[in-house]
Amino acid sequence: MIVAGEESGDMYGGRLVKALLELSPGVKVIGIGGDAMKGAGVDLLAHINDLSVMGFWEVIRDAGRLRKILDRARESLRSTRPDGLILIDFYRFNIELAKEAKSTGIPVAYYVAPKLWVWGKGRIRYLKKYVDRILAIFPFEEKFFREQGMPVSYVGNPLAEIVNESTRDPASSLRKRAEETVIALLPGSRTTEVRNLLPQFLEAAELLSGELEERASFYLPMPQTISRTIVEEMIRTSGVDVQVVAGQSRDVLRMSDVALIASGTATLEAFLLGVPQVVAYRTSWFTYFLGKKILKIGRFSLPNLLAGKDVVQELLQGDVTPERLAGEALGLLKKDSVAREEYLRTGREVLKMLESGMASKLAAQTAIEVVWGVSQ
Repeated sequence: MIVAGEESGDMYGGRLVKALLELSPGVKVIGIGGDAMKGAGVDLLAHINDLSVMGFWEVIRDAGRLRKILDRARESLRSTRPDGLILIDFYRFNIELAKEAKSTGIPVAYYVAPKLWVWGKGRIRYLKKYVDRILAIFPFEEKFFREQGMPVSYVGNPLAEIVNESTRDPASSLRKRAEETVIALLPGSRTTEVRNLLPQFLEAAELLSGELEERASFYLPMPQTISRTIVEEMIRTSGVDVQVVAGQSRDVLRMSDVALIASGTATLEAFLLGVPQVVAYRTSWFTYFLGKKILKIGRFSLPNLLAGKDVVQELLQGDVTPERLAGEALGLLKKDSVAREEYLRTGREVLKMLESGMASKLAAQTAIEVVWGVSQ
């Protein structure tokens, strides 16, 4: 059984399943995921569209719906008794499944581990108790978990693997016209994120249209977890001309001059592709209040965390205004070539640090070792 709770986890899970089936063609995989995992051959118990929440208050609000899906997954663990359970991120949900699995003797591997280096070490005791191996995707995670006495293997970052592949194959149905400035809008892959950020992004887009001398085009790659109706209604109400495309986030980023992005995996993808960006994070005030009490780091975006310095502008909560977003984006568009090359150079360094060349295959090999005790 493999369980992912959001779009990036589904993307990683789909690649992991393909690698797993190449190594062990007879394996049957069930779980929770999205279109990528389903396309790879996973028999889905639930779709990630039904799990699209984030934050403390949002989880409480949707607790009943999530509980039903969790109970369904628990029952499947008991009835099918899979040989192993692979968890991908989505900590609060997945740690409950890890407890259930361990109570029935099912080995557990955690791929894309909880960010304890952000939230503190309080949860490590649960991982030690219920998880057999962490499959780390960042080099510093391996050191962190090993120092906490947790079995861990660094497998490389699947996003670095994906970016390398997309760089080698630049064919795209989207094309930038020479006379236009292309701005990408990525307001997140959860409904709560989109509701919090897209109105601000759209107002910023209107401001940018008025400031830029050349024609500005705005593209929004549509995540599978978000209702297109909600997004298109927001765009229609705003009056800004935004082209909504299904998926294609890498194609959109690759042709963009700058991007407004919700904090998350997409910020790292843009960084590795060399796209200047403004990173925004905005949530309910209740979630923000609790988060301030728990967060253990000053920076929150993956590019800044991995580079160990401020390479992208982070806007948090009340700072996420149309004026700030537009102003920061304009500043990036006017940056000189030296500053741009420094950004690209740092991105290449981070890409080199993250790539193993075959992250998904290494993750599958390690998972097989955890589950069956054999090396591939």
